[in-house]
Amino acid sequence: MITSVAKAWWNRRYPNWVAESALRYLPVTEAIRQNPPQGLILEVGVNCSGLTTYLPLPVVGVDSVMGTARPPLVTPILAWGQALPFLGKSFDYAVCMDTLEHVEDSERSLVLSELLRVTKRRVYLGCPMGAAAEQQDRELQRYGGSFPYLDEHVANGLPRLETVLEEIQELARRSGCLINVYCEGNLNLVIHRLLIRLWMRPDPVSYALHRLAVVFVHLRRWLNVGSCYRQIVVVDFEARGQ
Repeated sequence: MITSVAKAWWNRRYPNWVAESALRYLPVTEAIRQNPPQGLILEVGVNCSGLTTYLPLPVVGVDSVMGTARPPLVTPILAWGQALPFLGKSFDYAVCMDTLEHVEDSERSLVLSELLRVTKRRVYLGCPMGAAAEQQDRELQRYGGSFPYLDEHVANGLPRLETVLEEIQELARRSGCLINVYCEGNLNLVIHRLLIRLWMRPDPVSYALHRLAVVFVHLRRWLNVGSCYRQIVVVDFEARGQ
């Protein structure tokens, strides 16, 4: 009885939450709650549900591959981030989390350009970046074997923060947009390694520990210190015209 009650409470409190995914999305959802959208939200790289797992707001979800599941808050659009099928300034906010690293380096600028083109107020872009994160991905690949997402990270190489910031500024300059850009580290490398290793292990103890690790979300502000696996870049448009 106690076990079933505890399990029901857990599933209500953390419905479909995974620790490393929650730690990735919650800084974005907190920012959106503080400044709610005045129009549509776009998520590029929505996968199954993405943002809506942690923020119960409707989104237009773009991905190059769509599963059979249709989350009620996601309007799915099958498309590539390099060529979004929307008019300019169609969305108040655009969110793109852990997607850019799955795009070949030569096409990443196209994704950035499209995100800026279709967004009116703010873009949230987050992904693993930098040499230290790239080295950790290689170590994890050797530790756990082949996983499609990790294989793509290693094959494509991770974006560099300075390159992404430079490209965003140059794209804004070309389009005549005035923007403010800021970024913050997300998920300390040591914590990221721990979570992914637990996820990779097949034994029941590791599975249970990985499930319980979602409580780390309550300590997340202390987990974004030092060398981080991911960077979250926020692009604000200054008084963009109607």
